[in-house]
Amino acid sequence: MQDPQILKRDQGLKKVQEGIQQYNQNKGNYYPMQEGYQKMIQGIELLVSYVKLETNQEVVKLVNQKLNEFFSQAESMKLEIRAIQPQQQQNNNNQNQQPSQIPNQNNYNNNTNNNNNQNQNQGGNNSQENSNLKQSGLKDGDEENSKLKEGLMQAIVTEKPNVKWEDVAGLENAKKALQEAVILPIKFPQIFDGVRQPWKGILLYGPPGTGKTFLAKACATECEATFFSISSADLISKYVGESEKLIKNLFKMAREKKPSIIFIDEVDSMTGNREGGGGNEASQRVKTQFLIEMQGVGNDDRGVLVLGATNIPWGLDPAIRRRFEKRIYICLPEPVARIALLKNLLAKTKTSLTDDEIQYIGGQATEGFSGADMSILVRDASYEPLRKCERATKYKRITTPEGKQAWTPCAPSDPQGEPKRLYDLSGDELYLPPVEVDDFMTVLGKIKPSVSPADIVNHVDWTKQFGQEG
Repeated sequence: MQDPQILKRDQGLKKVQEGIQQYNQNKGNYYPMQEGYQKMIQGIELLVSYVKLETNQEVVKLVNQKLNEFFSQAESMKLEIRAIQPQQQQNNNNQNQQPSQIPNQNNYNNNTNNNNNQNQNQGGNNSQENSNLKQSGLKDGDEENSKLKEGLMQAIVTEKPNVKWEDVAGLENAKKALQEAVILPIKFPQIFDGVRQPWKGILLYGPPGTGKTFLAKACATECEATFFSISSADLISKYVGESEKLIKNLFKMAREKKPSIIFIDEVDSMTGNREGGGGNEASQRVKTQFLIEMQGVGNDDRGVLVLGATNIPWGLDPAIRRRFEKRIYICLPEPVARIALLKNLLAKTKTSLTDDEIQYIGGQATEGFSGADMSILVRDASYEPLRKCERATKYKRITTPEGKQAWTPCAPSDPQGEPKRLYDLSGDELYLPPVEVDDFMTVLGKIKPSVSPADIVNHVDWTKQFGQEG
């Protein structure tokens, strides 16, 4: 039996294609064109419903790209239909006929967002977010803004991350730059006047997995600012035609909730280089609106920081790059930072590692590892004691440090061992051995750094031109 999700996707694509075909074959004929347009909207609705539940991010990205194209095409269809509607209405009125209502893309967006709103209610956060939106100045009576309410709730996550500066291993220069840009202006606002103005835009760039997002959350926690975390891909693909208004309202909310931080992860996907000729008209409008809002013309942007993160800074539009006044390179962690990160990651795990062993693992053994690579290494190594239990054919009875009796795996030659397998034991009978250095050595033979030397060279070259070391 075909997966219902796949069936929904296929039905959506089929509806869209049928609508486009009917529309193109009946150019100049109002009713068939309108029916083709309606079929296309029905197909788009099915695709949006499908993409909300899809977990494969690569598939989501591809479908969102198609939705982006379909919305632009549907908007053009709607304008053409409206252009021929008056003459058709006149002819129909002579025959006492009334034309049917042309579907409205905004109504469609509103209905889709209402579905999003229901999903938010299931999570228990809708009431608070509605309150936040009202406080932000989005009036219920304002038709344009009301259409974006659910969209804002879906695209924006307002949170207070519980991440401290000390949780971020290394990156001392980046921390100092963020303290200068965020903490000091809030604590000593009276000294930031004249030419000494707080920074409005900071770009964190570097290879993937180096802690850019984590650093942004620490910044938000330490300054106790309202934290807007934006998915740029969602902003472009889900709100085509409304994206400019969404961006405008986002900055309006941030200004009214200051001090605030607008964090945009993978900002390059929303503000790619216009000189390359890529992108469509909708994405160009998004870039233009984003440039206007970052410039802050006619608005008081004191207390609002735009914090961007990207793995490919050379893909940014030059105008966007200029508006990020500080551009900080978040490089791979140095040995000292890797050692500190290793200790943080192992803080709640039983280990038998000595200080020298930790120094070796975090230093020489993990050269070229990113923060994300270190996290994967520790997680994989923590599974090794469990794998030993699965392989063991003998277990012996011991007293745990907590004073309880339990079984732990032992060598086949151990005289105290009894023939047992892991699945013969109940959960509270097993004592898992601590993680030891051999577990890390076993895993290090399989795990390799995720960042290539070529990536590092590209980032270093870009830093020499436009950035600063973090």
